[in-house]
Amino acid sequence: MNTIVDPRLPRQITYPQLIRTLVEEKQDLSREQARAVINAILEQRFNALETATTLVALGQKGETAEEIMGAVEAIRMRHPPISLGELPVLNLGGTGGDRAGTFNISTTAAFVVAAAGIPVVKHGNKGSTSGSGSSDVMTALGVDITRSSTAEQIRADLHACNFAFVATSEYYRFPAGLTNVRRSIGVPTLFNLAGPLVHPTRAQRQIIGVARPTQLAPIAEVLCRLGGVDAFVVHGVDGLDEVSCVGETLISEVRQGQVRTFSLMPQDFDVQPCHLSELQGGTPQRNAEICTHVLRGLPGPHREATVVTASVALVLAGRAPSFKEAARITRHMLDSGQAQKILKIMKEHHHENTCEGLWDNQP
Repeated sequence: MNTIVDPRLPRQITYPQLIRTLVEEKQDLSREQARAVINAILEQRFNALETATTLVALGQKGETAEEIMGAVEAIRMRHPPISLGELPVLNLGGTGGDRAGTFNISTTAAFVVAAAGIPVVKHGNKGSTSGSGSSDVMTALGVDITRSSTAEQIRADLHACNFAFVATSEYYRFPAGLTNVRRSIGVPTLFNLAGPLVHPTRAQRQIIGVARPTQLAPIAEVLCRLGGVDAFVVHGVDGLDEVSCVGETLISEVRQGQVRTFSLMPQDFDVQPCHLSELQGGTPQRNAEICTHVLRGLPGPHREATVVTASVALVLAGRAPSFKEAARITRHMLDSGQAQKILKIMKEHHHENTCEGLWDNQP
């Protein structure tokens, strides 16, 4: 019988006790208990069925800030951060699971944010609850995600074009069995919620999308407790783990350990609302095509979705004083070709060149 062992716990619990706690009693785990559970999973002391049952039970109960924090601690202990010195990098990403089938909005927006002068280290994975994760679309765009995920290459890419990409499959050394279990479950788990919070460079600025409004508060609370992070945790009420150009977006803003909640509408960006069906993506190749079209400055709903997401990042990073001004800057990055240039340099691995002059003539 598996015992969940952590020397810091006053007592150990067995796997059956864990399941009774989560399923029958519907009790939350403490931070220490959650850390011990994730350690047991990562050390392969749970078999595939036990791992799947535990993760599903946590999800059905609803993961708390304490449980997410425990998972973050367990994962961080095994993965030391990649040092970038004092460079304040930004990450845009979601926890997944919205089932909306949209194109890779945050990945496309990340190129625009980098063009606006904000260092971006995009962190993402292959699709599990969608057909195309950020790793999939980056590969389809022509980026070698294995190469891009090394510490040396991250620094070189940031120097060359203000943008770097880290594939979670390359940075995290999770057991292969865990990856298979998560794919077989087919729904987001505690690992999805913890993922953005254990960013490889410990990004100081984060745009994190969540699939359910109930996840806004616990993610914001964990960010406060981790410290050193300014963030917007966002949820589109139309079911998106993105900033929405369809309807309202709920936002929990984290700054200096304090949380402020507010909401935005497409009109706050001077964007006309669109229909969710107009944002649909498809295969990685199709989503790469959409991304390329947007970065070329072509009009349409895909562009508007990119504008609202990138604009929120610009406001978070202090690049713009308002969302409407941020949207104006974002459109200029697209129309001037500067966002497209980021992708071009990334693809060509022009690491011997600097980006001097890349952001000349910005508004």
